[in-house]
Amino acid sequence: MTDINTDIVIIGGGIAGLWLHHRLNNMGYHAILIEKAQLGGGQTLSSQGIIHGGTKYTLNAALSGAASAIADMPQRWLDCLAGKGELDLSSVKLLSRNQLMWSTQGISSKLTSFLSSKALNGKMVPISSENYPAFFTHRSFTGKLYQLNEPVLDTHSLIETLSKRWRHRILHTHDKYTFTRTQHHIEELTIDNGLAIKAQEFVFAAGEGNEELLKSIGVQSAPMQRRPLQMVLAKSKTLPTLYAHCIGASTKPIATITSHRHTDGDNVWYIGGAVAEEGATMSSFPLINKTQKIIKKILPWANLEGIEWCTHSVNRAEPAQKNLLRPDTAFLSSENNLHVAWPTKLALAPDLSDKFISILDTTTAYIEDSKQKITDEQLRKLPSQFLTSVSPSLWDRCFSGKTSHG
Repeated sequence: MTDINTDIVIIGGGIAGLWLHHRLNNMGYHAILIEKAQLGGGQTLSSQGIIHGGTKYTLNAALSGAASAIADMPQRWLDCLAGKGELDLSSVKLLSRNQLMWSTQGISSKLTSFLSSKALNGKMVPISSENYPAFFTHRSFTGKLYQLNEPVLDTHSLIETLSKRWRHRILHTHDKYTFTRTQHHIEELTIDNGLAIKAQEFVFAAGEGNEELLKSIGVQSAPMQRRPLQMVLAKSKTLPTLYAHCIGASTKPIATITSHRHTDGDNVWYIGGAVAEEGATMSSFPLINKTQKIIKKILPWANLEGIEWCTHSVNRAEPAQKNLLRPDTAFLSSENNLHVAWPTKLALAPDLSDKFISILDTTTAYIEDSKQKITDEQLRKLPSQFLTSVSPSLWDRCFSGKTSHG
């Protein structure tokens, strides 16, 4: 089998790797992405698809670094969804252009003042009672309702779109990766059946898998942390469509609910927020019981009869921070021709690509002088073992039978 020459190798088929891969190839670089599992099957398809603009990070009424870094992301994504951004994402399914945020009774006056100030700058808009969505017109709802200007995407269609145009430059691999290094410079990567991929730059964008990759080549300059979540899922034909955060007096939403469609037509509520963080170490049944009680408290009029429930655990893999704090921005660490990347949030994938491309600006001449690259025709003729596929949606995987609890 002929060895492969390319400009850039990206390891990891989640949002970070796919966004960067798509953008680089659009720009004229020759970039090959490799992935051991199905595309998007890790953190990306475990996300709620929310393109955060930082509002929920400022619930303590203070502007944080995370809010500043992420503030422009919703509009940047909306431009792409409209087909006029750096990538054409016009075929991605937009679940909702906005979310709702509602407050429970008894929140502090400080937080009330803060919400009013955020409403003034357009990030949130208070909704008058006569314009409430039908679900919130129930007489039991006595809180305050806001429209949060942050979109929610269908992550499965996002992965499909990002991987489609340059799918022939994405390879599914099976064996362990073997790197050939000269001093601190990576020369090539050997994958299945001894196939060697030679490149000028290598990007580790494998999420939780970055830890093993770094260990395999003895690099310790980019340590990783895991912040666990256990999300809760509820499935029923009768559940209303809802994209909303319920906030109390805490700096974190009590619960964040997004709605998704199972292939059998049922609606699925995917529930995160504080309940998912606090339930990370709980067993599934106790967490479901706790979540049911929370839903009855914050949405007392919601009908929870006949609902299937399950939980889904996922680790948020990120660059290590003191006290396991959440990183503020997308992370990229570069050492010679090795680049270690974590977007830290779905919304920050464009920011991560900016960071890498700014580094390429200083090495463009070197990239252009690289050896003869493998042609797209040659890539399409590779054995079928290298063909990639997109992972099924989380909803279909979780409610495939044995994992659900009535």
